[in-house]
Amino acid sequence: MSWWESLPTLGIAIVVFFAPGLALLWTAGVRGPSLAVLAVPVTTTVVASAGIIFGFARIPFNPLSIAALTVLLLALVTAVRVLLRRRGARYSRLELPDPDRGVYPRTTVNKAIVLLAVLVPAIIIAARYMAGFGSPESFSETFDNVYHLNAVRYIADTQSANTLTLGNLTDSSHGLYPAGMHALLALVLMSGGQAITVAVNWGSILYAAVVWPLGSLFLVTRIVGSRPLTLLGAGVLTAGFSSFPYLMVAFGILYPNHAALTMLPAVLALTIEASGIRSGQLKLNGNAMLLLVATVPGLALTHPSAFVALLLFASPAVVGVYLRAVARRYRGEINGRAFLFWTLSVAVYAIGSLGVWIVVRPPQSAASWTPFQTNAQALGEILGSAPMGTTVAWIIFLLTIAGLYVIARRIRKHWWSLAMFGIAAVLYLIVSAWPVGSFRFFMTGVWYSDSNRFAAMLPLVTLPVAALGLDWIIGRLGPFLAHWAAADGEARKSPLQPLRGLASRLQGTTASSAAAAVVVLVVGVAGQGGTLAMVQERLSTTFETRSDSSLVTTDELALMKQLADIVPASDMIVGNPRTGASMAYAFSGRHVIAPHILGARSDSERLLMDHWSEAAYNPSVCPVIKEKRAYWALDFADQEMTPRGEPLEGTRDLADDSAPGVELVKEVGKARLFKMTACG
Repeated sequence: MSWWESLPTLGIAIVVFFAPGLALLWTAGVRGPSLAVLAVPVTTTVVASAGIIFGFARIPFNPLSIAALTVLLLALVTAVRVLLRRRGARYSRLELPDPDRGVYPRTTVNKAIVLLAVLVPAIIIAARYMAGFGSPESFSETFDNVYHLNAVRYIADTQSANTLTLGNLTDSSHGLYPAGMHALLALVLMSGGQAITVAVNWGSILYAAVVWPLGSLFLVTRIVGSRPLTLLGAGVLTAGFSSFPYLMVAFGILYPNHAALTMLPAVLALTIEASGIRSGQLKLNGNAMLLLVATVPGLALTHPSAFVALLLFASPAVVGVYLRAVARRYRGEINGRAFLFWTLSVAVYAIGSLGVWIVVRPPQSAASWTPFQTNAQALGEILGSAPMGTTVAWIIFLLTIAGLYVIARRIRKHWWSLAMFGIAAVLYLIVSAWPVGSFRFFMTGVWYSDSNRFAAMLPLVTLPVAALGLDWIIGRLGPFLAHWAAADGEARKSPLQPLRGLASRLQGTTASSAAAAVVVLVVGVAGQGGTLAMVQERLSTTFETRSDSSLVTTDELALMKQLADIVPASDMIVGNPRTGASMAYAFSGRHVIAPHILGARSDSERLLMDHWSEAAYNPSVCPVIKEKRAYWALDFADQEMTPRGEPLEGTRDLADDSAPGVELVKEVGKARLFKMTACG
């Protein structure tokens, strides 16, 4: 299948991702760019919350029920707005205006520049993902993908997307796992998506190429401002970091982290807006707080670690607001009751954040990643936007240095931005360079003490710093060129006279903006080589299925795609999940005994996985085979993705045809499908 042929799935994905959020935000009175920025986080809140509620209410989770819920919520929002207007409320719309409204003229050129700020990174990122994937039907040949693809199939089959029970996908090992991303992708599949891999790949592209740049630019407006050329430069930079969004689909594969981190900038921007830190006032923004209520659940139910990161990165703004309250109380500008409110609010935030920090983390045994470099190397990688040993991104590096210079000169105004950057830097330093121990786990265990996950968060806080540097350069470059172009006398006889003449002719607002936009684009696109090419190559390797692939080979994939025509829908397939046999569920829709490599096994499941091939002479096996209708087994030889201690011998005798009472049904190369005949 070509990318052109898969466009129907893209159309469905756009509707699923954006339509519920756009409709609700529009009905609530949100207008302008915020509509597009917040649509996917709001949709995710609706969909992921519905998965939990529908699970308890025994309501099927499908496109129809989500559409009905959206209509119900639209009616509720409309009713609330009507009630507010009848009661004489001054404001009934969730307005979230640009903090720099009126500062920069809304000319056609400026509107075009802002549009380019979104379109250029969208095109660059989408092109890199498509080139890396190779085909819309390709998939990541990595450990985690066994669960992720099967989870999407599971939600579509069972019409259940309950975060509280999605973990490990069997009755014996149900547990908590965030369902936000999986639920959205399952809706795409249920709405007519052409294949599970096509839905997942287009969903990944939407997250990276649309949600990430939109949210990042929204964050820049809340920290740096809305100068069109700055937004254009920042937009291009969102496609220039090697560690995000590319790393999360080249490593792992960490689909939920990838999706959550693309939404994090928008939610962090809302938190900054709600705190009022940039306004200089001691007043919470009620509209931003309501929008936080509509977006934070979606973020947390996509991946809780992103919610923990939100609390962490927002803490400098919270502290800044409280320090402002302390100063005003000292000057007698607020009374004791108001100061008590701020004190209690910050205390609740601090205690709640600490509680989440301690509770929302895996056991220490799961934090198996170890440090790999020195402190000096880690610091260089942070400043050079080159984490995990990649090449320095020179343009971003220079802009980051300029941004740090700006912060140093305006420390009272921007210290909290520096603090956000510092928090991420310190955590990456600890996880990548400090020795394994209790302190390292306490600081980094939320993210499995995995350097890759911290590397992926660095662009979130580096971008505003680099944008500050870019904004400072742009703000001074214009007057400098104007002064240089206006120079007279002997200076005009220099060899640079033609350039002076050109600069003079570009002094008009429209001409200078257009010319500067071209320069920014050229410089930004020039930073697309080096490390990004290496990351794309790694992506291509990860998504390439070969005859010797470690998870699923070409022969195994070809056999699994034929299973739906051979195995009855009511039957179950036994196979060693570590050989990739569990992927049969994702690709064929036929149930497998172990849909995830990990997870607890029931006694009957364990019996089949260890003794299925003994049915002809082991009297305990056939009753379980009949009960579960597990008459089929896949033999993918003995190459395992992750060799572990448990033996899983149930299909090993199939390799040398020594198991009695079984029939070879289908064979593609070294991949074989058997049927148990000994149980009748």
